[in-house]
Amino acid sequence: MKAIFRTIFCILSVACLAVAVVIGMIFGLVWALVCIAGAAVFAGLMFLMKRERRTPEEHPDFMKSKEENRAINEKRDRD
Repeated sequence: MKAIFRTIFCILSVACLAVAVVIGMIFGLVWALVCIAGAAVFAGLMFLMKRERRTPEEHPDFMKSKEENRAINEKRDRD
């Protein structure tokens, strides 16, 4: 669900920047700064959603010792 929000906020941020260019040419710098502030808000929300990531689940592999792989398998079986 957070990936969807990140994508939406990213698209809204880029759209606000694109609109800021057009608004700046038509209405002036003050109104362009309002659009840029909106883009900054959406970018901040995007980074806020990106901040919390779950740690990837550890899987046994051939580079680990047999004891480490056994501990990983036991932990996965308990969960």
